[in-house]
Amino acid sequence: MKILFAIPALDKGGPDRVFFELLRRIDRAKFSPALVTSEPAGHYLARLPGDVPRHHLGHETGVATRYPVLPLVRLVRRMRPDIVLATLRMGFTAGLAQPLFPRATRLIVRPANHISSNHAELIRAAPLKHRASYAINRFTLGRADHLICQGEDIAGDLARMGLAPPMTTIGNPIDVDEVGRLAAAPATLPGRPALLAVGRLSAQKGFDVLLPAFARLRGGAPEAHLTIAGTGPDEAALRRQAAELGVAGHVTFAGFVQNPYPLMRVADLYVLSSRYEGFPNVALEAMACGTPVVATRCPGVADLVLPGINGWLAPVEDIAGLARALAQAVGAPLAADAVRASVRSRFDSGLIARRYEAVFERVARA
Repeated sequence: MKILFAIPALDKGGPDRVFFELLRRIDRAKFSPALVTSEPAGHYLARLPGDVPRHHLGHETGVATRYPVLPLVRLVRRMRPDIVLATLRMGFTAGLAQPLFPRATRLIVRPANHISSNHAELIRAAPLKHRASYAINRFTLGRADHLICQGEDIAGDLARMGLAPPMTTIGNPIDVDEVGRLAAAPATLPGRPALLAVGRLSAQKGFDVLLPAFARLRGGAPEAHLTIAGTGPDEAALRRQAAELGVAGHVTFAGFVQNPYPLMRVADLYVLSSRYEGFPNVALEAMACGTPVVATRCPGVADLVLPGINGWLAPVEDIAGLARALAQAVGAPLAADAVRASVRSRFDSGLIARRYEAVFERVARA
């Protein structure tokens, strides 16, 4: 069965890593995988197994190349795959292209984020533009033969949008052993306890909620220190907020970190303060390093964090609630082996690949 994986690039993003793991693990006795991207280079693309054919639609230089409908149609009609699995902008592109696919080719789309929450944020910034993009996105998702959702939150969101295609919920894959090898490099973090957060410094990630929650935590844990790794448009505002809260000396803005796994390994707690997520790979990676996670109960998280087993949950955009969850986690440390086992048993790359394969077979038969 020929499966064409379609993604804008196979670089360093979360969806990029998901496709990389699937392309490595898919059973070659049953499936013949191929990859199409717009960009001809990328972090995971360079590590892809040599038996995966790679097709490139051209650099993204404008709207037509950002959504390369006709080049994708030409490729699909030439290859005639049984399944096209598309994510990110390629899901949008494939939805537009689908009427011109060969009759036997089925389209599976994997939305990479909680669509309603993401578009609500975008609409506040540019109402007309993103109301139109939301309507078109909904229309193109409706053309899929099947939708793969990373969690029940996303499945529920798509159902509330009135989308009719069959859906399957499958979490993201992770190679726990590989993460362990990458995490083995020497690293240190200040603080007792040492808290770590990684992500783009933007409204979605909720660092403006984390900082005052951390300030409250220090009332009972005066040696606590928070390290935030990442860059983004809110950095200056977050630095000012830390100073106004009186915690600037206890918060480190570490900037972009090429390999955050060693920091995750030595952290006492990983904190995810997001307002919404699709499926927070970074929290999954922290758990694979054996580090418990304190996370907001935002869309995309409930399927990942098991309170008291691999972490703790807090209400979204609730400073007091997040501070309480942090204090609870500090007072009840969890064993690294148990945290790691909770990930391996549910999200191991081989296990997730088998679940995708079952969907491929089911959709192809239908």
